[in-house]
Amino acid sequence: MIKRRPIEVFSLSFLDCLCCGFGAILLLFILSIGSGPHGVESEVDVPTLKSLQAELAALEADVANKSAQLEAAINSEQTSEERARIQSIIQELETKLADLKQEYDSRQANLSTGQQAAAEAKRLLQSFKHENLPPIGLPADATHVAFIIDTSGSMRNQMTGQLHYGVIEQIRELLDSLPEVRSIQFLDTSGNYMLSGRAGYWLPDTPGLRQQALRQILSYPIGSDSDPTRGLRRSISDLKPGLTQMDTMSLYVIGDDYRGSTQSLLINLDRLNPRNLSTGKRPVSISAVGFPTLINPFQIGAPQGNTRFANVMREIAEAHDGVLILKPSI
Repeated sequence: MIKRRPIEVFSLSFLDCLCCGFGAILLLFILSIGSGPHGVESEVDVPTLKSLQAELAALEADVANKSAQLEAAINSEQTSEERARIQSIIQELETKLADLKQEYDSRQANLSTGQQAAAEAKRLLQSFKHENLPPIGLPADATHVAFIIDTSGSMRNQMTGQLHYGVIEQIRELLDSLPEVRSIQFLDTSGNYMLSGRAGYWLPDTPGLRQQALRQILSYPIGSDSDPTRGLRRSISDLKPGLTQMDTMSLYVIGDDYRGSTQSLLINLDRLNPRNLSTGKRPVSISAVGFPTLINPFQIGAPQGNTRFANVMREIAEAHDGVLILKPSI
């Protein structure tokens, strides 16, 4: 009997074949990974993604279109409102232009008539001889003029503290109305000379000195009493002796209020400025200018300083050859 070797199922060759086969399968599996259209398959396929992309593009185009339409509508509304506003302005300007043109045509039509009337008036004025006379009542022959000015609070501008500019303008107007004036002087109602360093004597009435004096008076810092007694007394006693027989002196009291005794003032002035028995005239004429700085100025029967000032100055002006001027405003 032939002796055979025993067969071994799990031999080394069998293991080699088994490992080679398993390795080949593993290699095939690894190589097959990523070989599809997108690698690992997803739940959404390619046609669905393309459809979504197309829908998104359509939505974006629609949004852009709607935005453009909205912006155009807004601009169109604003433009319409602006156009309406401009049209309204144009119509208003056209109306004004028509009115102005009508007024111009009317004045142009009347121009020739007005020129003829003005030429005729000028011819008539030139045909009559006249003189530049002062206002009626003012002592036109005055050669020396002094002003006694009330510088109390009611005569001042409450904002600046200076005298009301109307006071300065009234003084200027009076001086311009008196053609014979050669000398001037200024005192407050308390008897103080208002120009520093020029007290007690007459000042020449030159254009330069007059302008300088009026500027200083406007900013005069001292407040005086609303009673011109001391100012009148001092001006007569200081300035009257400096006159010659050819000179004529006039005093002008400028104020708005009177706080003194009427009877006492009249008696003192009659003693200081007595009437000449032979000529019937007084050496000094006294006039007054009243400004309405209180409520209801110069109202008859009203217990106010304006009324008292007007009453007493009227009596003084009548007794001393002067005139009373009551201004409507200051």
